[in-house]
Amino acid sequence: MKVATISARIAELSALPDRGEDRVRVGRNAVVVLDGASGTDCGVSVSEYVDALADRQIEALDFNPFVSLPRAVSESIELTASALDLVPGKAPSSTVSIVRRGTNTVDILVLGDSPVYVAHGGRVDRLTDDRLARLALSSRSRLLERLAAGHGYDDEHRMIVRQLSREKAPYMNRPGGYWIAETDAHAGTNAVVYSFPSGEVQWCVMLTDGADEPASHLGVRVEHLAMTDETGLREVLAQIHCWEADTDPDGRHLPRFKRHDDKTIAVVRFT
Repeated sequence: MKVATISARIAELSALPDRGEDRVRVGRNAVVVLDGASGTDCGVSVSEYVDALADRQIEALDFNPFVSLPRAVSESIELTASALDLVPGKAPSSTVSIVRRGTNTVDILVLGDSPVYVAHGGRVDRLTDDRLARLALSSRSRLLERLAAGHGYDDEHRMIVRQLSREKAPYMNRPGGYWIAETDAHAGTNAVVYSFPSGEVQWCVMLTDGADEPASHLGVRVEHLAMTDETGLREVLAQIHCWEADTDPDGRHLPRFKRHDDKTIAVVRFT
């Protein structure tokens, strides 16, 4: 049975001198987007983790285009954790977003706060996993309030970021908390999954939160991104980066954990 393939336009802008911690992989019938985050120092960098996880995910999806998306994510987490000898609670972690074209459906998985926009049936839906955002974390509220008040990214901000990491740790990969790719394969089975009839889907736009939140704040419409070529997507990301640096360097207008985060946009169409 033949599965339709996909085409994708990718734009990435790293906030760091190196490649940053976002990753994109494009397979025969799927696109994977990751947004990595650091854990307690365990000798494995975030870059190593997201490289290994992204590679294993796209390999699993290419090897078996009919495997369930949660199973593919679970197996890739398990294989990555074993290969890198990771310790639960001390390893890097990552969001996971997948768009896959099946025989009759477009299947979408989201794990963490890297959303996927899907145009279908004359509407555009934003698909995301907001379980972490729904947790009542006092340090997060304090951090965002300080930024909105104009205190910026000072030493106290960095201290609160560390407090937030400790505060959310007991909720990670726990029922009633939130799920993220780290070492626990159960995160894959707890991802949020959607399916749409393939004939109804026009396009999907996948973003990491470093691109999604500023773009939304600045009024950049996702419909515009869907029609923009790769050069234009890079220009959008560069404009967002400049706005962060020149207009909102202290995070007052758009409170965010870092002045600059890595930014990725992937526009997916089906061929």
